Amino acid sequence: MKTPVSMKFVYTLVFVGLLSLISSCMENDLTKLSSELDLELSIAIPLIHSTTTLSDLLPENENLSSDEDGYLRIVFREDSIAEVLSDSLFEIENQTPSIQEFAVGEIELPSFTSNINVELNDLISNFNDQALATKLNEAIVQSQNLGSAYFPPIAPQTGGIYDTDVSDEFLSALISQGTIDVEITNNLAISLSTLELRLSNSIDNSTLGVFSFENLPPNVSVLTSLSLEGLSIYGDLNLEIVSIASTGSGNNPLDQTLWVPVTGSDQLTISIKGLNLVATEGIVKYPYQEGPDSTLVIDLEFDDAAEIEFVELAAGQFVYTFTSSINTSLLLTMEIPELLDENNNAFSQIIEIVSAEEVVNSVSLEGYMLDFSISSNQLHINYTSEILANDNFTPFNQLDQIALSLGMEDLEYNLVQGYFGQIEELIEEDVIDIDLTALTDIASGIELESPNLIFTSNNSFGVPLELDIDLIGSSETEEVNLQGPLIEVPSLSISTSSFNNSNSQLSEFISLEPTNITFSGVVRTNPQGNTGTQNTLRPNSSVSLGFEMDLPLHLRIQDAVTKDTLVLDFDSDNFEDNDLIESVQFHLRTQNEFPMDVALTFFFQDSISGLVLDSLNLDLLQAASVDQSGKTIEAILYESVVNLNTSQFDALINSNQTVLDIRMDSYDNQNTAVKLYTDYEFIIDAGVIIETKTEE
Repeated sequence: MKTPVSMKFVYTLVFVGLLSLISSCMENDLTKLSSELDLELSIAIPLIHSTTTLSDLLPENENLSSDEDGYLRIVFREDSIAEVLSDSLFEIENQTPSIQEFAVGEIELPSFTSNINVELNDLISNFNDQALATKLNEAIVQSQNLGSAYFPPIAPQTGGIYDTDVSDEFLSALISQGTIDVEITNNLAISLSTLELRLSNSIDNSTLGVFSFENLPPNVSVLTSLSLEGLSIYGDLNLEIVSIASTGSGNNPLDQTLWVPVTGSDQLTISIKGLNLVATEGIVKYPYQEGPDSTLVIDLEFDDAAEIEFVELAAGQFVYTFTSSINTSLLLTMEIPELLDENNNAFSQIIEIVSAEEVVNSVSLEGYMLDFSISSNQLHINYTSEILANDNFTPFNQLDQIALSLGMEDLEYNLVQGYFGQIEELIEEDVIDIDLTALTDIASGIELESPNLIFTSNNSFGVPLELDIDLIGSSETEEVNLQGPLIEVPSLSISTSSFNNSNSQLSEFISLEPTNITFSGVVRTNPQGNTGTQNTLRPNSSVSLGFEMDLPLHLRIQDAVTKDTLVLDFDSDNFEDNDLIESVQFHLRTQNEFPMDVALTFFFQDSISGLVLDSLNLDLLQAASVDQSGKTIEAILYESVVNLNTSQFDALINSNQTVLDIRMDSYDNQNTAVKLYTDYEFIIDAGVIIETKTEE
């Protein structure tokens, strides 16, 4: 009598085992198998013939790829994880206005000359001695009749006060330097034994000076000078003949040999000259003259270590304000030798400053250049002034001031050249997007042999840089800092720097399987200092940092464990006669190109209670040997027969799931790293032999 056996159970057991073995990547339609088959006492049933490549076993991941020869790698790329803009390295701030005040100082007054002619008639009318006056008038008449006459002696007496307008260029002035020359020409017919003059201001009768002359013959001139330093002088002066004396024709009126021609128009000519007059205050008509001149130095507010040689300006304003308390107009000529126009001409402006008015103006600096090749980071504002003539009398004081306020605003540049110093710019902390679960999805415990993290720096600055970066990976219990080398970034170039196992903790970093990766750092300019090569910078330039993490699957796996849970769905009605099954043999033949040993253990488990009912150990895969590069040399053939015992059989009946424990070790993992290729094959042929008991 033939005994019915539940082939659904047998097939399910074998298929689940094989399915787990190849990581659930084979597909079979279980519904096509009959649940009950009539068998002979011993029946061999082929179950599976399957060829599986390594790529079939790998998880789907967008970062997993292969080279042309099938060499597997995981690659992460991000074009930019950090960027530093030119404004952070160099920015021309608004320059704080420089204020300069200067006084107009002393002014030069025009020289003046005034002549006073004192006739004999004037003297006679001012003599106190009336008898003398009568005699002189008689002498004038006698001389008209006879051609000469006796000129009586003049005893010392006053000769009158004579007003003169010496200058129409000032009403008053306090003189700091200058002189008055008084020249006397005796056009009288007689010698003067003494002559004393007093020069005074007519407005207040203040004395400027007293002049004394002795023995002044006829037709002779004498000159004397008076310093006006510290004296106030007015435009109207008085000349007083304090005393005049003469021996006349002697004491004998009858000695006609001593008579002289006498007319009432005979005169003393007195010339008053003001020379080299410099005034400190007064009421004047401003004369045209050169005003103050000086140089204002402006230190531009760049970084302390920056030595800027050239700036091509794209925009900006030169703003200036002038105020004056000087009661006349000035022409101010301003030149800045470091500020050049497109024709290399120095900036120059002529500004008229009107008294009591504030001049506010700005000049566009678009197209101008700042050339600091001679003066480092400084503007020299050379200015000269001209005091314009004024036809009106106005108050003047040497302390009258001009105030200048000079500054630059809204400066933008097209190009900057020079040495910018060693500036540090922080790269703010950020999270970097690297998901290493692609590795953990393959297996835990992977140690990569040749990982490579390539940072790509795109530097459009004409400045060499150094990047000091911190890449920190964190798990729940541990933290690893990549601790890579400094990244040298040449100017105006795209460059790469590689972090690998020889210069960083890259393998440890990856093995940590970080759940959080943070990135921060510092950018330093001119790490070698001033090498003599000019830095250059243009607006909107930047340095950006991208990365590529290349993880070739050149690895070592030791005791890597992965688990999978498979559902068992057996129909218990098919196992009512389990006692009639004599034995179940599982036959397996594999051809393995994978360079890994894999030990499999099946745990048969009741998911409801969580109890493990039994287990089955299957040494299914022996690693294929590899060459020195880590690539498989040839496949390994392996055959195995496993007898399922009663306990295992009962466990299968009573469990509804199996937990597959997979333990992997790479080939000779202590000494050799292996490479994984997509075309590695695992060929499996499997079947089962069922022997049943027969009825006697």
